[in-house]
Amino acid sequence: MHSILQEAMALKEELIAYRRQIHENAELAFDLPKTRKLVTDTLCTIGCDPKPLGGGITCTIGSGAPVLLLRADMDALPQTEESGLDFACQNGACHSCGHDAHTAMLLAAAKILKSHESELTGTVKLMFQAGEETLLGSQKMIDAGILENPKVDAAMGLHMNFGPCGKFDMHPGTLTYSAHQMMPSADEFKITVKGHSAHGSSAFLGISAVHAASAIVTALQQLLSLELPADEQAMLSIGSLHSGNASNIIPDEAVIMGNFRAYNPQYRILMQERVAEIAAGIAAAWRAEASTEYIAGVAPNVNDPDMAAEMAGYAAEVMEQVIVIPPVKGSEDFANLCDHVPTFFANVCAGDPADGYQYAMHNPKARLDEDALPYGAAVHAICAIKWLENHQ
Repeated sequence: MHSILQEAMALKEELIAYRRQIHENAELAFDLPKTRKLVTDTLCTIGCDPKPLGGGITCTIGSGAPVLLLRADMDALPQTEESGLDFACQNGACHSCGHDAHTAMLLAAAKILKSHESELTGTVKLMFQAGEETLLGSQKMIDAGILENPKVDAAMGLHMNFGPCGKFDMHPGTLTYSAHQMMPSADEFKITVKGHSAHGSSAFLGISAVHAASAIVTALQQLLSLELPADEQAMLSIGSLHSGNASNIIPDEAVIMGNFRAYNPQYRILMQERVAEIAAGIAAAWRAEASTEYIAGVAPNVNDPDMAAEMAGYAAEVMEQVIVIPPVKGSEDFANLCDHVPTFFANVCAGDPADGYQYAMHNPKARLDEDALPYGAAVHAICAIKWLENHQ
């Protein structure tokens, strides 16, 4: 067993304690007082000097160039947990996406790296991020200067993966990544349709916002097949359509909520333009008006091919297996870092369906295998140490 993995394994009980404390006290978006306190206090205890930045927390270990950023997200989802765990959260928030584990792993990695600080040939910058589930958190930290002072040369992030999420081994000790395209962009939109109210018996005197909105929804579902190449992967979904409050009144307003995802930045831009154009055009055909607002969005999550191959090699020294997989369908706001520096993003497997981990991420019944936590901490640590050594 590699010495770094041995160090991580020795921290397993601490890792589990961090993870369970965060899990039981799950917090949302940018309102993370308990989680921030745990992270700050832990970093101070090991001799770091954490600072608040852009809704998150940052600090450095080591000194000089080059600089590698390691990132973990801290926020939970707004859902009622149904896992049945003894430490399940009871406040209406739920760490069903594994961010509690992400934070715990990076805290343990920080402890390992701090113990090796005199050996580091550069700087590791830690990025504990809020608001990932809003798709706004990483950009807020970028805008606040996370990539500067000291200037970051490359960035790495890890995500837990568990349950029925792919046709590959999900047991602890497995790391998966895509060689280039890792995850698609994600853009959340809101379309507001304005019409004119009338009584249902005299519909011709009004302009039905719900009718126009329904036609818009139907048209948008045809967008991918008609305007994108057949071999281009993209997704569009409508999650909400609200209009009216009575059966016999023609509503004067309807609101559509949806999102789309694309691996290719070119088609992300096309979809941004066409959703707004189609909504306005279909509404106008029924004498209504439609305006489109983009609420949140992130770019495609793209691994730098050279960095991915390099980091996978380092990870293989502490993992039982490292597997290259096709791009996954979910989105992650780590992607905003991809626009600025070379990046590597990978999944730490933490529960195979064959072992009873039947629920995937974002399911309120989800559980993960805590045996995976030391592996994630070890990957962070060894990748940081080795990357700094080889990028003088």
